[in-house]
Amino acid sequence: MKASRAVVVGWDGATFDILKPMLAAGRMPHLAALLARGVHGRLRSTVPPVTPVAWTSFATGTSPGRHGIFDALTLDPASHAVRFVSAAMRRVAPVWSVLSARGRPAGAVNVPVTWPPDAVDGFVVPGMFTPSDAENFVHPPELQGEIEARFGPAMCRDSPAMDPDPARYLENLLAGVTARCDLTLWLMERRPLDYFCSVFMESDRVQHFFWAYRDPAHPLHARLGGAIEAVYERLDAALGRIVAACPPDTAVALVSDHGAGPLRRAIFLNRWLMDQGLLVLSGELAALAGRPPSALRRAAAAVAKAVLPASVVAARRKGRSRAHARINNLFSAIVDWERSACVSEGIAGGVFFNPRVVGPGDREALTRRLKEGLAAIVDPETGQHPFMAVHAREELYAGDAVADAPDVVTLCGPGYQVLVPHEIALYGQGAPSGLFAPHKWSGRHEQHGVFALAGPGVAAGAELAGADMPDVTPTLLYALGEAVPENMDGRVLTAAFAPETLAARPLATTEAAAAATAGTGTDGDAAARIADELSDLGYM
Repeated sequence: MKASRAVVVGWDGATFDILKPMLAAGRMPHLAALLARGVHGRLRSTVPPVTPVAWTSFATGTSPGRHGIFDALTLDPASHAVRFVSAAMRRVAPVWSVLSARGRPAGAVNVPVTWPPDAVDGFVVPGMFTPSDAENFVHPPELQGEIEARFGPAMCRDSPAMDPDPARYLENLLAGVTARCDLTLWLMERRPLDYFCSVFMESDRVQHFFWAYRDPAHPLHARLGGAIEAVYERLDAALGRIVAACPPDTAVALVSDHGAGPLRRAIFLNRWLMDQGLLVLSGELAALAGRPPSALRRAAAAVAKAVLPASVVAARRKGRSRAHARINNLFSAIVDWERSACVSEGIAGGVFFNPRVVGPGDREALTRRLKEGLAAIVDPETGQHPFMAVHAREELYAGDAVADAPDVVTLCGPGYQVLVPHEIALYGQGAPSGLFAPHKWSGRHEQHGVFALAGPGVAAGAELAGADMPDVTPTLLYALGEAVPENMDGRVLTAAFAPETLAARPLATTEAAAAATAGTGTDGDAAARIADELSDLGYM
């Protein structure tokens, strides 16, 4: 009636929009077998559906208002510094810490926003948003050396670095899936855990960079139009290997943090704020003009890394990190903070109010103005509204961390994404003269990801409805026969379990676990090194 262990496989950004046609065509046999013996359904992501926000909700079973991660970037209201998030900002303990404290060994590999790692009875190999030159960033420290000795230093990193040649990048992604699976199986054999989670990021990468090739009119469609499906097929093969390595009494889950779809246009939200007189600059947007890493410079950097002494490579990386930190803050540096009511920062298009200008009594009127004004914007090229929803943070979130959220949260309509200020410098396209601009990605995040669960006590062949990201961890805890901490916002998805299971084991809660990671933020040097890592992955 209950599982002795749980194994969670994460496919970042995976969507049933891609999976279901492939399943129908028989191209995902291992996933089909998992779905046939368990339950599955669309998984509603967080608002916004951004990787660090959603995976933190998965890890903690809580909403952003409680765990405190609202975007990949955050704006410090006092210093106006723009920094990347880290696990030091997380206010709630992740499930691997909860179970470890209960005497059940647990671990996580490549889950975003897990640096600095939690000290658990098990292991944590941090994922995305780990500084590029961090040392001893794995817990326990000796595990890092073992992984690097067996698989190479790259396997302690997120996923294959970006390559300017899309065909070569696709090959790197496919090889990355296989390598991540090899590491996962080695870790599972090295020390069996009661809870183990391994996240594959390649599904997200291929969708961001290859979605445009799906269009039959694209000149590279013949060569790369099936790139996304190729990565999904490789992921399915990895899933089959992982499931085959699990004992029969294992609860196996497949989770994606958000979905994916086409990205056609970017909207420069800060331009609209400037046009409305809500944002005043003390300098020119031309100051954002950067020197983005071209294909030639990337190739030269790869060669240099191979032939130069490590000390020289490290010095160059340090200089690059500082440059990225400067780029992240270029826009903040030219904002006139004495006259600006608000500014948009972060990849999700959040709007932060400036407390120097906006007092408590002004908040309601400014929020209403933003809601009405942003909802009324129409793209003259398409006739569509780029924003499908605009919310005050209090409408979305509840918990002790709400005050750290952007004051207003925007959600873009299909095909649109907010242009982040630092992207102007990084992409070398010049500051947009109007509201709309191209974007280097052709795929974006969508609201619904994937959840599937099979194992002891789980219903067979059922389709779930209404599952939210914070529900995953409470559901897995129940599958393990564990009580759910009372501070988790998620609920046990009872429809996932057979009636006899629920009758034999009533739902149980327990007091909240203490947060396992101390700290309040990411210092400037660490944020710069995170930017450097994201640049290697093609995100900056």
